[in-house]
Amino acid sequence: MNTTTAALADALEQRLGDPYDPANPYGFQAVLAASQDHRRPDGEAWAVPDGDPESVLHALRAVHRRSPALAVLPAVAAGSDGLAEALAVGACVGALDSALRITLRHLRSRRLYGAAAIDLPALRSLLSGAFADLLLCDVLATLAVRGTDAGPAERGAPARALAVLGPRVLQGALDRLSVVMGSRFYIRVGEHAAFQQLLSETQRALFEAGRRTPEPDAAPVPLTELLADPAVAALCDPRLLAAAPGRGLTGRARRSAQPTGPVHEQLYAELVDRYENGRSFDLARRALPDRP
Repeated sequence: MNTTTAALADALEQRLGDPYDPANPYGFQAVLAASQDHRRPDGEAWAVPDGDPESVLHALRAVHRRSPALAVLPAVAAGSDGLAEALAVGACVGALDSALRITLRHLRSRRLYGAAAIDLPALRSLLSGAFADLLLCDVLATLAVRGTDAGPAERGAPARALAVLGPRVLQGALDRLSVVMGSRFYIRVGEHAAFQQLLSETQRALFEAGRRTPEPDAAPVPLTELLADPAVAALCDPRLLAAAPGRGLTGRARRSAQPTGPVHEQLYAELVDRYENGRSFDLARRALPDRP
């Protein structure tokens, strides 16, 4: 992702500011208050301008990181159902970014069994799995909006894989993170309330009425062949993508195992590094206004 591609998203991120700041009129607290009052907070600030598809994808994620319900697809996709679908699903990577960030913040401040929750191997592995799922969906979305053919001879394989797998992979990762949040997931104040709203709005965005989400078993997606393509390796280490629990949706298993060993350690180290340095969890690794 070059500087030009990042410009729309960067400008929007700076305009919307730190979502964790309670004084921010575009932060989680303001979005929750507006939702409870059944109103839309300052529509102009949330507008995503037209641009090339990849620029629009990342700008949409800036909105989705705060509230998927406030995202409006720009005119860039109006003439293409396939592009609109790729942007709609790919933008939800932004919501998973925030949910993963909130969960990581939560585990860093919580103690379980006399130790810091974040030090429990099972919880670290779960975070790594959600991160791998995010990267998998981002690779498919990036190839789809670029119109890159990869993997099998079938044209548009990345777009089809994203349409079939993306909603279930993203929703599955969010569901697993909600379990980690525990009883605090139901608290309707602060960041925990933001997580609950992100989960609810993302589910509606991914599976809303009228969206045609293909059944994964109706026409199997050759994901293994697709991920072995050089175009994929140019975006992300295939070993990290192979660790994504959501890959299990391509076969009889509903989910793959959580990452273990060196791949888990690499994923977790990268996740923490991005968190501590204020970088997005997707391929762009954009600078964010969020406080750690």
